[in-house]
Amino acid sequence: MKRTVEMIFTGIGIVIFLLMSISVGVIAFTDNEQVEVMAKDFVELQEKTSQPGVEKFSEEEFQTLLEKGTNYLFFVFLINLLLGVLALFFLKGDKKPKAAGILLIITAIIGTIASFFFGIIGGAAYLIAGIISLVRRPKKLLE
Repeated sequence: MKRTVEMIFTGIGIVIFLLMSISVGVIAFTDNEQVEVMAKDFVELQEKTSQPGVEKFSEEEFQTLLEKGTNYLFFVFLINLLLGVLALFFLKGDKKPKAAGILLIITAIIGTIASFFFGIIGGAAYLIAGIISLVRRPKKLLE
């Protein structure tokens, strides 16, 4: 049985997670002066708008938070991407469509939650492909 629809949706999810991992990776793994400017602007804005008794972020704390957050998101998107490629391999040639479907559904749910819902579009594509690959039955030949 051809699994074209599932492969297209899986491919869409792979492309989305690839683009997201590249964009987050550029921010995460480059020394960027814009991050320092953003941290300064954040601290200045925080000083203007903060209420008394609320703990404030320093520039270093904000930069650390941004660096760790982008590193985390990069690896979450990369793992989602690799699991999508694995599922695509299972779908190609109709090798293991049930395993691919389960893998795609689990990756969609856990990946979307782990990425703080930034990966919801790619996760939706994986979820659709996973559901279709589980519910589609091979055509029975009439004898």
